[in-house]
Amino acid sequence: MSKSQESPYLRAKEEWFERYGNYIKSRNQWRNFALGLLAIIFLSMGINIIQATQNKVVPYVVEVDKLGHSVAVKRADRVEPISARIIQAEIANLIVNWRTVTADIGLQKKMVQKMSSFVVGAARGATRSWYEANNPYERGQKVLVEVDIKGIPLPVSSESWRIEWLETVRNHSGVALSSTKYEATLKVRISPPTTDSQIIRNPAGVYISELSWAKLLEQ
Repeated sequence: MSKSQESPYLRAKEEWFERYGNYIKSRNQWRNFALGLLAIIFLSMGINIIQATQNKVVPYVVEVDKLGHSVAVKRADRVEPISARIIQAEIANLIVNWRTVTADIGLQKKMVQKMSSFVVGAARGATRSWYEANNPYERGQKVLVEVDIKGIPLPVSSESWRIEWLETVRNHSGVALSSTKYEATLKVRISPPTTDSQIIRNPAGVYISELSWAKLLEQ
C-alpha cells in the first residue's frame, strides 16, 4: 500500500508520536529522577533517625592523681588498655569505702554508694550480705573503723588481685579497741562506661565481679 493509500488515522498517529514522543520521554526521565531522589532522601532520613536513637559512648583517658583517685583527663576516640596503677588504685579505694565505719552518716552513705558502683555479680551479693551482718550505720553509733591498706594490690593471675589491709576499731574517744589484718582476692572485669552516669561514677570501667576475704593468722 502506497503512502497515498495509507489510513488517515495511521498518519495522524505517526504525526502525534513525532510531535509529542520526545515530550513524553523527557517527562518520564524527570519523573524517574524525582522518584530516585525521593528514595535517597527517605533512606538518609531513616539512617539519621536510627543513629539518633542509638547510645553514643564518649570514651575517656583516665589517670590516677596523687591521692590515688581516678580522674577523667580528656576524651578519646579509642580507649586504651587500663593500666595496672588504675586497677590497683580502684581496688584500694573499694576496700576503704567498703570497710570504713564513720559516725558521719552522710559520709558513710557516700562511701557505700561509691563502693556499690564498683561491684557486680557475685561480688555485689557478697558485699550486700556483709552489710546485712555488719550494718555500718548501726556500728557507727558505737565504734569507728579505720582502714589502712598494707602495700599495693598484687596480681595473682591475669584477672585476679590480692590485697591486705589493717582494720583498727576505736571508740568515739579515739581509743583503739582492736586491730585485725585481712586479705582479699578480687576478680577484676574491665567494662568501659556507656552512659553519662557510669562515666561519673566509674570512669575507668573497673569492676569487681568476685570477692573473697579472710582474717590473717599472723597478727
